[in-house]
Amino acid sequence: MNSIHTLSLFVFFTSASAVCADETWPQAAGPNGSWTTETHQRVPTHWSGSTGKNILWATTLDEGGQSGIAVSGDRLFLTINRPLPSGTSVNDATGTDVVGVCFGSATGRKLWQIDLPGKKPMPHSGLFSDNTSPTPVTDGRHVWFVNAGGLIVCCTVDGEQVWSRPFETRTRHNAKNCEPMLSGDWLMYVAMRDEDDPARRPMLAQKGKRESDSSGWPWTFVRAWDKLTGQPKWVAEDGTSIHNTPTCSMAGGRPVMFHGRGGGHRPPEEPYGFSLTSLGPATPGETLWRRDITSGMAFFVTNFDDRFAYCFDTGALVLLDIESGEIRKTISLTRNVDVRTWHAATEKHVLQANAIFKPPGKKAKSYPTNQTNIVVGKHCLFMTHEGHMIGRANIETGKVEYLQVPIQAVRARDGGEQFLWDHHIPADTQNSRDIDTAADRRAKGDGWGHVTAASPIAVNSLVYFSTMLGTVYVINASAEQLDAAALVAVNDLGQAGHTWSLSSLSYADGRLYHRGLKRLICIKDSP
Repeated sequence: MNSIHTLSLFVFFTSASAVCADETWPQAAGPNGSWTTETHQRVPTHWSGSTGKNILWATTLDEGGQSGIAVSGDRLFLTINRPLPSGTSVNDATGTDVVGVCFGSATGRKLWQIDLPGKKPMPHSGLFSDNTSPTPVTDGRHVWFVNAGGLIVCCTVDGEQVWSRPFETRTRHNAKNCEPMLSGDWLMYVAMRDEDDPARRPMLAQKGKRESDSSGWPWTFVRAWDKLTGQPKWVAEDGTSIHNTPTCSMAGGRPVMFHGRGGGHRPPEEPYGFSLTSLGPATPGETLWRRDITSGMAFFVTNFDDRFAYCFDTGALVLLDIESGEIRKTISLTRNVDVRTWHAATEKHVLQANAIFKPPGKKAKSYPTNQTNIVVGKHCLFMTHEGHMIGRANIETGKVEYLQVPIQAVRARDGGEQFLWDHHIPADTQNSRDIDTAADRRAKGDGWGHVTAASPIAVNSLVYFSTMLGTVYVINASAEQLDAAALVAVNDLGQAGHTWSLSSLSYADGRLYHRGLKRLICIKDSP
């Protein structure tokens, strides 16, 4: 049985991507579990949701949501909030329930949906999450939906419910960063231990009070359930902060998971740091190594490969040995870096070589906007916290570069185009039925900095960064320099001021898929 499980996991992360990569994006992190994939097909790079350029189809959504899109063959899976009643005020745009929806990938036609009732009330369109934030997971035969408000449901891809399982939610943090993951026969998600688990820390906090002392909360862990029955299988030894996005894949021929502890508002899973955990059938959940950090920053995607696990600490990119967890290299993100800023008068970028990176802002941060980091080849790329720049660190040489990008693209159907560099048109945050769903005024921001942004994806060497405004930057990660030529395109997912999204893109079969508050779109290059 152990070798069967190992084989099934290997197939999920390797054969599925090698044989079916052009047809599937089975989870938030894609077919490889690394937010990346490769294809021989032509990949979309230029489009506009405003003008309809290279938009194959668009489908109106009954309600908004934040999940990514799981793709398997001719089916797409995502979640929306339960539709609000007509006339709902923005301050009443809250709810506990979610709806899992299946669409046809060729046409965008809705095929079926299933109700996912929850217990934790959450505001719709939260700046950091709502109950729809977890992306569905599919193996081509089944699909697993998660309502972050307290429910996991397994269905066949035809919509027949197989099992459902409630779980307890924590009210202190509302972070979207934990994504469901499929590992062989296990469905994994970050949650507290069950109330009757003797290993659970006692609940000392006031359960319904968000700002109760963090030390009184039970820890959250990556937990695994049997994917076909919903029965609990194991709990990871080390905790995982609800701020962190764990990644599971293959490293050194073995299945492992890299995850972290730490973040804002003092999450209780201390000491803060990072762990590599076994996903092998003989030792699931066992800690292979752990590494403490000094600054408590774990609110990013915990990327890794066959050589290193990548994390950020006190203004630096830190490379940990994948076998031992020992620090192999520390790359400063602020010293001796190349910065290319936009000069409006000349309409060109100006290079400051070997400079000190000082992004604007009274509380300038030297780490990425939450969840916007990705590793592609020999580079780690990310969106800066301030300054509207894409950063790139060369893992081999230590060279760090920054490129300022426009905040927003404003396009008209008559061909008019304008890039906004120092301001933006705020989104209206309305759903498809003209109900404003975002009571938090920060949702009118530009999608950089203090926000749980969409995680980027990469297809071949192309990296797709998307922001809350619906701006999508396409960066050539392998470009010799991170300059204007490396910025392949600045696309929009819809009309400026009318597009809002915290969802990552998905790729399959030569197409990109994306969703916002109002609609789901399919992007494909015209012949």
